[in-house]
Amino acid sequence: TWWNGQRVIYSAAGDSSLVALNARTGEPIWRLPTAKSGAKGGVNAAVLVYNDTLITVHESENLDSSEVGRMAAFRIPQSVTRTNPNEPAVYAPKQLELWRNSVGSLASSPVLVGDTLYEMSGMGDLCAVDAKTGKVLWKKKLGIEQRQSSPFYADGLLYVAMYISAKDAGASGGGEAGTTGDLFVIKPGADGCEIVSQTQLQGKCFGSPIGFNGKIYVQTDKKLYCFGKAGNNPGLPPAPEEKPWPKAGAVAKLQVIPSEVLLKPGGKAPFRIRALDENGMMVDEKVDPKLVKWTSYIPPTALVRSSMKGAFNENGELVAEPENVPSAGAFMATLGDARGIIRGRVLSYLPFKQDFEGFNLSETTTNAIEEPTKFAYPPLPWIGARLRFEVRERDGTKGLCKTIENKLLQRGTTFFGHSDMKNYTIEADVLTEGNRRKMSEVGVINQRYAIILKGNSQQLEINSNQERIKEAVPFKWTANTWYHIKARVDVAANGSGVVRAKAWAKGETEPDKWLIEVKHNRAHPMGNPGVFAFAPQEQRAWIDNVSVTAN
Repeated sequence: TWWNGQRVIYSAAGDSSLVALNARTGEPIWRLPTAKSGAKGGVNAAVLVYNDTLITVHESENLDSSEVGRMAAFRIPQSVTRTNPNEPAVYAPKQLELWRNSVGSLASSPVLVGDTLYEMSGMGDLCAVDAKTGKVLWKKKLGIEQRQSSPFYADGLLYVAMYISAKDAGASGGGEAGTTGDLFVIKPGADGCEIVSQTQLQGKCFGSPIGFNGKIYVQTDKKLYCFGKAGNNPGLPPAPEEKPWPKAGAVAKLQVIPSEVLLKPGGKAPFRIRALDENGMMVDEKVDPKLVKWTSYIPPTALVRSSMKGAFNENGELVAEPENVPSAGAFMATLGDARGIIRGRVLSYLPFKQDFEGFNLSETTTNAIEEPTKFAYPPLPWIGARLRFEVRERDGTKGLCKTIENKLLQRGTTFFGHSDMKNYTIEADVLTEGNRRKMSEVGVINQRYAIILKGNSQQLEINSNQERIKEAVPFKWTANTWYHIKARVDVAANGSGVVRAKAWAKGETEPDKWLIEVKHNRAHPMGNPGVFAFAPQEQRAWIDNVSVTAN
């Protein structure tokens, strides 16, 4: 939709925020927290635009009370003031809230018909709500619970797929509990509604009904249903033509595509460059890369001041240095007064080794669960490492430590290679803090297989999508002791493969035989290496001396 000359996206987020983004550039415009973050995955229902307001619904804990769930309308700001173009303006809910009610839903999205909202609450009530005031006009009980499915409106009727049928054993004693859903056809009115039909379906209804060609389609976790008239049927009239977009203004910024690159040592990447006006509208689709000046760029807010090891050639291509050394950083493109930024990483290829001894522990922790501790941020090129891992010192050596202060990030996985790597061996020293009753899990990743030492269950496990591949052998190990873990994957010409792993106390002789060998008829042919740690009981896990070599 349009806002102040910009094409914008309004969306709910996993941290329970309502956000506005420039649809042409992705730049953040503003953000509004609507519920406590973390609970039930944030706000999952779609945001609904009604005149100059945004309507959201969630089933998380509210910010201003311990009550769970709410529907609310927020005024769309007419203008915003941002001190940093890369950061959104942040509003408090009371600054923009127009109305609220207690209708809550996990993921079901409301449908707007005229000035009336129809929404399924998490408790199984179909609710009609005045979109102007938020007043609940009426409710109709349709079932005992509703989850993802949203109402669908067509030809004066609402089509509602219920997660679990009210006729099911959980409600009325007929059939097997929790295995069927319901499809309701409902005629809504000003003071209530009329149930036109109720059809019991095989399987639970997670998906929403959808209309096409005079038919209604509903998918359950057992079947796909189609109801309606056979053959081709008249559809909706064509949508009105969109109004012409405003003409672009003067060039104000550059949009570099792609905005992020991953290179091997010596690799190169070309770019397309667009010239945009201040609202993100296109001025020039194809800027000649040879006319652009490139410089290494470190954002003033960067926690790690790092540069990518590479340079741009005369054709405007980014060429990584040939040394097998990982690096990461940003570059700024300049053309006149217009600028654009890209980020890039160079990741090592075989062989690779990291012992963390070169890191300067110049930072100090400030969390409330431990004494101030010196640390360094993890390697910048390692994807997903920040916030989950830190480089710290233990037992006279530096290693990668799985942090424990954020309960949402108890599980940490980071990758440091290329997705086309294959037939390699990965090794690392690992340790878990704790005692014989409480230990964490720690391990390595080889070609999409996780090889994990599991503390509480005293096992060495190999898994890859645990529903399909998950095998383990007993392995007795103790907390606060370093162990060495080693794993390799071999893929045969016919596509089958074997994942092998072993572990032993650091300093002892490596066992001659593999402790576990898992055969996979259709093995993963390639995948980047990584490390893994899971600290659910506040016992830190440690990783050191990581090496990756060809088989």
